[in-house]
Amino acid sequence: MKRIWICCFLVFAALAQGICQDLVNDTGAALKHLEEHRQKLRAQLKQGGRDMYGILDGMLAVGLWDEVLSYLDAGANVTEVEEAVLRAEYWWLNNDFDRAARELRSVKAAANRSPLVARMEATLLIEAWKLPEAEARCKDMLASNPEDERLRAVLGRALLLQKKYDEALALAKDMQRRNPQSAAAYLLEGDVYFWDQRPALAEAPIFRCLELNPLEANARFSYGYAIWRRIDATQLDDMAGQWEVALAINPLHFQTHWHWGNGHTNLTFADYVDNDEKAIRAKLEAADQLVREGNVDQALVVTREVEKEYNHSVLPLMHRASIYYSDFDHPERLARLDTAQAIFLEILARKQHYGPAHNGLSAVIKSKRIPYLASYDSVTAELKHTTIHDWDNFAKVFPDVTYYPGEIAKGMVWNQLYSAVVYFPFLTKQNNAFVIPPLHIDLAIAMKSPHFRFNTTFDNRQWMDIRGVGSGAADIGYVERGAYGERNVILHEYVHLFHGRVLTDEQNRRIRALYFNAMEKGLTLDYYSQNNESEYLAQTYPAYFEHVKVHPLDFKSMNTHHDLTTKDPEMYQFLQELTANEAAYLAGNKDAMASNWAQVYLNLSNRAQRADVNLAQRYLDTALTYDSRYLPALLAYARLKLSTGDFAGAKGYVQQVVELDSGYAPAYVVKAEIVGRESGDNDAAIGEQAMLYDKAVAIETDFQIKAQNAIQLRTFYHRNGLIAEAIKAAGQYVAIGAEVSTYLRDRKDDARAYAATERALLGIAAPLAELASLVAKRPQNYNLRGSYADALMANGRYAEAVTTLLEAQRILEASSSGRPDFELRIAEAYAMQPGKADSLNVYLGKLLVNGIDPDRLDELHNQRLVRLLSKAGKGQEAAALFDKLPQDGDRFYRSSRALSAAQLAVQDGRAEEAIALFEQAIRHNRYQVQAYQGLKDLYNGDDTAIGRLDRTLEGLKADVATE
Repeated sequence: MKRIWICCFLVFAALAQGICQDLVNDTGAALKHLEEHRQKLRAQLKQGGRDMYGILDGMLAVGLWDEVLSYLDAGANVTEVEEAVLRAEYWWLNNDFDRAARELRSVKAAANRSPLVARMEATLLIEAWKLPEAEARCKDMLASNPEDERLRAVLGRALLLQKKYDEALALAKDMQRRNPQSAAAYLLEGDVYFWDQRPALAEAPIFRCLELNPLEANARFSYGYAIWRRIDATQLDDMAGQWEVALAINPLHFQTHWHWGNGHTNLTFADYVDNDEKAIRAKLEAADQLVREGNVDQALVVTREVEKEYNHSVLPLMHRASIYYSDFDHPERLARLDTAQAIFLEILARKQHYGPAHNGLSAVIKSKRIPYLASYDSVTAELKHTTIHDWDNFAKVFPDVTYYPGEIAKGMVWNQLYSAVVYFPFLTKQNNAFVIPPLHIDLAIAMKSPHFRFNTTFDNRQWMDIRGVGSGAADIGYVERGAYGERNVILHEYVHLFHGRVLTDEQNRRIRALYFNAMEKGLTLDYYSQNNESEYLAQTYPAYFEHVKVHPLDFKSMNTHHDLTTKDPEMYQFLQELTANEAAYLAGNKDAMASNWAQVYLNLSNRAQRADVNLAQRYLDTALTYDSRYLPALLAYARLKLSTGDFAGAKGYVQQVVELDSGYAPAYVVKAEIVGRESGDNDAAIGEQAMLYDKAVAIETDFQIKAQNAIQLRTFYHRNGLIAEAIKAAGQYVAIGAEVSTYLRDRKDDARAYAATERALLGIAAPLAELASLVAKRPQNYNLRGSYADALMANGRYAEAVTTLLEAQRILEASSSGRPDFELRIAEAYAMQPGKADSLNVYLGKLLVNGIDPDRLDELHNQRLVRLLSKAGKGQEAAALFDKLPQDGDRFYRSSRALSAAQLAVQDGRAEEAIALFEQAIRHNRYQVQAYQGLKDLYNGDDTAIGRLDRTLEGLKADVATE
């Protein structure tokens, strides 16, 4: 009560100054307020007073931990019980729960009736995941202390984590009724809404909590998280501001460090780049080799030697702290965790908001907490004595298990896979592996893909800081937490791997149907499984096996077998069938997963097709021996026959599919492809193909395949120069397409972006606002940004085009992944601006760094480069590149090639030939705006001809503007 009185006094004082509202969103003011409040507490402590416990407790609440401990060590003017509770809270804040418990045990038995002791005991029971005991302890003490608000807040936490959401919410409302100024009550209400998958309701009470107590670290984290959930990249700085305050209050705030270290950031890789990274990591390879050999101490020496040479870099420090963390079997593990924690904090002091260090610190914090779990001893004993069956395939799929010293890490991985170990041979056949990187290795290195350093996820997380991916990765921190009953991320990501590589077409269609059903009926387990069918399966599959989850990291981490059976019984039934097949196969019934082998060999065939048609055919033959009725394999055979010009053979395989299932929409896509290859792109053939593509869209019942078919229809029209029809197809998909998943919402956004871009390319300025909005929401969608730049240039806004491209190129170049097509666009924009010749030449130099090299760009961008070189007076280079490019292609490409040829003719003074080529470009693509402009330039003085061209262009604009 004393602490509540102090908080209320501060709240009323803040209200009197009219500053509480500002202290929520003005994080600079909040940080200033934090420091002022600390100074007030220090002054009160120095002056002494009647409530020394309240002052010291308040100091702990705002991060003055060591000052409190020093005061207690010097002999504080507090009671024995108060001192024990303060010391317990200090050690609890520092994640030493055993020592906190010892402090409480040091006081007399009579202190058990103290609400202060009861609160800390209940808090530690929660940490041990003894939730019913924590609930009982709180309720017992509240019977005699009904107004103890902090004890009520702990009770609310115990109820929430047992998923007793209605009780927790009722408690929060009762606390608000008893004390309308209770920040803790509003925080509890917001937490209940988050955990009960009602995030839209959470933000208001969290905001109210911060109005009442701007220095509540948990609320600061939650408010920042709520801002991130708006999925608007323009608000990420606001998110970061909230989390800066949270860490200023509590420098070891686990949720903040974890989220900041796992993709929730306002930074890009351009903020992380270390110019010496390649050299530093090469030298640190010796340390990793020593770890693999079990020589951990010598590995640490190597990191120190590299640090001396590159003392400006944090990479050697990251490496050393990571090694300290990863040595799970070391007898002095806790001391090593302390060292790792100090190093990660040092890195963050040197390199603010550095995601890898935030993630590393969160891993250390959690590893310190795990031994206090009631289940720790039994789980650890099991990990040390795990029997791994099929070691050879296990080590092939999870090669990194041999990196970590000792046996515990291996057991951690194996014990989280359950019957999914069945997929090992299916994955090894395809050379698929799953990496478990240590804390100092990011996904770009682990997956050997720079992509992860410059792209974002569907929900605006930075891949550079994400520690798990469905193509096969989960970092060691995830593995440790999952082994002790937290969210099983390694299985979650592993599910993504076998989902995409092994499950059959029928299984995938059924999963999507179940996902759509769950979304329609509100059956999903959590918000994350609502994103798409892949996350839906990856969240439900682990839940099928797991009956208890401890200390959920966040609101997507609590799913259990009971949740699945009660919330989504239809998905539970599917998983029963799936796992029954897995068990049957493991027991020796190879027919149980024959169709899965057919899918595996189909995958292998698709890989081999470009390099070796015969090998691709042999793989398909094998697929069909496993399942002669496997429709995707039959269609793949049709495409294989088509690639060799065997039209009759291709038609035969398609007919087999239609006879097996006349409603199988992909068959009509392949039929359309056969028509195109056999009959060319004459008007009759185009009409027949359009009908088939349209049928594929119309009859498909799977929303995701329908989206893919709609893209194929739009692309078909585009490649044939039928832009109005393509825009119409895009609009139709926007009208009929589902929005149930993030994937489907993105496909509708893609359709909108396509239509807006094509209209803007005709010189219509109105769609630019829509494109700008889409780019702002998805700033690292580089294809979209390129389209936006093209649209800006088509409307004469060249400087803006350069700006938007350079924003992205900065991120790309930081990871050595600059895009030549962006360089081309930037050069085009400079070519159209007076006084930018030097800038133009710089980018032309980049484009020609390897001489005339058509491999750096695709065919259409190379044709643009031909035209740019011609315009820049480099006719010889333009002609040389033109001669290296394909002479034929679809109508859209032929139009672009004719446009290039026409501009080369103009530069050579061959006006009549240029006119014929411009007209040819228009015949292939009526929407080739540059051809009209070229003709107008050549018709200079012929007002009748120019007027005719202008009217044609206006008519084209009118056609697409109304679509």
